[in-house]
Amino acid sequence: MFSILMPVYNGIEFINESVQSILKQTCEEWELIIGINGHPKDSYVYKIALNYSNDNRIRVLDLYNIKGKSNSLNEMIKYCKYNYVALLDVDDIWTDNKLTIQSQYLNNYDVIGSRYLYFGDSHSNPNIPTGDLSNFNFFHVNPMGNSSAIIRKELCYWDSEWDCGIEDYDMWLRLKHLGKKFYNCSEILMHHRIHNKSAFNSQNNSRNVPKLIEKYRNIMAEKNNYINILLNKYKQ
Repeated sequence: MFSILMPVYNGIEFINESVQSILKQTCEEWELIIGINGHPKDSYVYKIALNYSNDNRIRVLDLYNIKGKSNSLNEMIKYCKYNYVALLDVDDIWTDNKLTIQSQYLNNYDVIGSRYLYFGDSHSNPNIPTGDLSNFNFFHVNPMGNSSAIIRKELCYWDSEWDCGIEDYDMWLRLKHLGKKFYNCSEILMHHRIHNKSAFNSQNNSRNVPKLIEKYRNIMAEKNNYINILLNKYKQ
């Protein structure tokens, strides 16, 4: 069973499409938590989202006192009833069989994603790796589409330092560094909307990716240096 997290700041105009793609899932064992953040209490955005709470599987949280996507997700995770967390940005949509197909890999992997397509202002097929990602170099490219990902709940934590459209990439790099297992389904199970208001595209935040990669390269270098010191001591 899945807890689906949908944080909302911008993009409320797309919410019907994203929620409908959840309601159409062939797997019906899910709950959806919609978190409205960065708006005043009882905002119009919150009231729009509240219309979907007629389904008892859908809960809408008014996170008026919380700012930022990462802080919102970290708060929303407290309300999850199930052990697997699926992510869906409000401007993206799923194919009907997404959760059903990914369910096959839950016992063997910690993070499961899939291939996806762009739509909206761009129509293309991103070139991402599929299958077991154990040997894939995560520094080469972000290999997981955020709205395609399913994660073990105990592994979920988002660092607000990277609230510039790459908070997901930070988590993938952290979990990869910790030895967690990743898998991407070869099927196209998600459609990612490209538009000027999205967190990543609107602020040209791709410029922050090299800084993020440098952070984890330094972590790995320190780890390797420590291992070499231990090995040298053992040889003596």
